[in-house]
Amino acid sequence: MAETLGAVVARLGEPGRAAATLIEAGELALLVRFEAAAGSLETTTGALASFIVETWLARATDDDWLRLVAVMGKSDRPGLAALTTMLEDALAELDRKTTAPAC
Repeated sequence: MAETLGAVVARLGEPGRAAATLIEAGELALLVRFEAAAGSLETTTGALASFIVETWLARATDDDWLRLVAVMGKSDRPGLAALTTMLEDALAELDRKTTAPAC
């Protein structure tokens, strides 16, 4: 049975759950990037994942939601697909900010 996004998000704060969720989704490369980001921000993966989801939900545009619904609709595990999409978006934004030249 596919977990809903709400069920996935509800457990992110549990110790080790964010990493286990990415492993379950088969997103090992994303897990490595995500753990590195959490370490550089001096936080846990669970806290970072929860923050990313909350921020995504608060800032998402109509286009973001349409893209997310499309990703979820193509997956047999829509909750995991939504979470990985949100994490990938956040890590891409973090990469842009950390590699941008200083003014």
